[in-house]
Amino acid sequence: MRRYSILFIDDEELMRESFQKLVDWNAYQFDIAGIFKNGESAWEYLENHMVDIIITDINMPFMDGISLLEHIRERSLKSRVLFLTGYEYFEYAHKAVQLQAFDFLLKPVTTEKLLKAVQRAALDIEKEESSEEAVGKNREFLRSNFISQLLYGKINKMEIREEAKNVKIPADQVNWLAMMAVVDTREGKKIPEGEGSEVKRLLQEKILEKKKKLEELMEAPFQIYFARTVSIHLQMVLTSERKDLFTPEFIHDFTDSLVALEKELPEYRVTFAVGRSRCTIEELPESFERVRHAADNRHILKGNGWKVIHTSDALQNKKEELQVVLPTDTLLHHIRLGMIDEVKQDIRGIYEPFRHKEYISLESAKMVTTELAITAFKGEVASQNESVSYLYYLNHIQQLTTLDEMEEDILQFATSIAEKRKKGGNHKKKIAVAALEYLKQNYMKVELNLNEVADYLNISVPYLAVLFKQETKQNFGAHLLEIRMEKAKELLCTTGDTIGEIAEKTGYSGAQYFAVCFKKYTGTSPGAYREQAKDISS
Repeated sequence: MRRYSILFIDDEELMRESFQKLVDWNAYQFDIAGIFKNGESAWEYLENHMVDIIITDINMPFMDGISLLEHIRERSLKSRVLFLTGYEYFEYAHKAVQLQAFDFLLKPVTTEKLLKAVQRAALDIEKEESSEEAVGKNREFLRSNFISQLLYGKINKMEIREEAKNVKIPADQVNWLAMMAVVDTREGKKIPEGEGSEVKRLLQEKILEKKKKLEELMEAPFQIYFARTVSIHLQMVLTSERKDLFTPEFIHDFTDSLVALEKELPEYRVTFAVGRSRCTIEELPESFERVRHAADNRHILKGNGWKVIHTSDALQNKKEELQVVLPTDTLLHHIRLGMIDEVKQDIRGIYEPFRHKEYISLESAKMVTTELAITAFKGEVASQNESVSYLYYLNHIQQLTTLDEMEEDILQFATSIAEKRKKGGNHKKKIAVAALEYLKQNYMKVELNLNEVADYLNISVPYLAVLFKQETKQNFGAHLLEIRMEKAKELLCTTGDTIGEIAEKTGYSGAQYFAVCFKKYTGTSPGAYREQAKDISS
């Protein structure tokens, strides 16, 4: 239970002095906000301060208790008011009930009766606040569900305004903007199970923080409503009562501030797709369709950082799929002969025409990359465990999200196999051991990844990924997690370091993400694990 504030009002000095002595209010989670001798001075205080519970006499000079309660109700204050009165003033009870007084206590009041009455008032406040919180959560759920239905065109145009009104969205505002934040991982990694909702929640919080700063800067309020979705992507609607707010300059400033969040979420790559400013809420479904179309084309964009895509006026409904015959026989021949320059030329020549297509589906690009990977595998020297690593790499391709990633990934993989063909021999075991040793020596580096290890060993990332899985039976991420978590367990048991310090020493940029990973790995939180270790040792 939270702490509650109390205001006591009585014109008798003895009553004011004894009020504080009757009960140890602090021990029962109550704070005395003030003690006054009449309603007038109490009201001056209440005009500028919120108080939970008011205990007041009825018959007082200047402003009596009933008049004070009338002022309180006129201002719609939610304070619980308890009256102290003698029998001669009991006729005021009817008026007090009309004004929603919480309770009547007859003087002289005992300590037990006073405390119980105040505790009942506190419990009544707690119930009301819990109910309001539940209503708020339900309204937020209904609102986010409405936004989702609206954006995807599931609501009849004639019913949009009425349904918006039902969930407290001001449909008569004159400036609307549809946006989407598409979250992808870097280097083709999968988002761990259960982590997606946390990333989505964190990104939503960061967006709202940027919104608040922009509102203060521009001195122009606007609202953001998020859609309810099961995916990690965020769909949102911005709205304002100012018709000229969502200008190109505003959108540029807002999206620039969002792209700057990359430093705070470096593990992910986010693409913000932005529609054009609209005048009515009914225009949003069509605008959002353009936003989705733009987001679907994010894999064509150059670069590996966070980006912004702006929708075009013309919505292209027909998507042009790739029509290409791949020179796989020539590529395979060059791989087997160890002709590295020719392999690079073959792959560059395959991907170059894709840059000139107005639309290339991500699925088609993955199909091409998969076929090239299969061709490269054919140039590899076969072994009993190859099928496992083949499957790993083909699944890896499905996680890639840009043409740049696919081209560079398959280029490195194919040239690695060609280099091995050229050199001859099998050094897989030696490379895997060297990679593991590098992990053990550098696990504390936050940015440690497969690229760094591959650079250190002077081999390609895809080839190292496959080789690592093949030789150790675990992928790179699983090995790194195991090394970090075992070190974290050791530090929790043997040092007095804080959770944040241990997170930093084991390669995590923040204690919160470290705690999530630790609990997923061990089944318990870092703090609980430390306590268990203490119990065992004692």
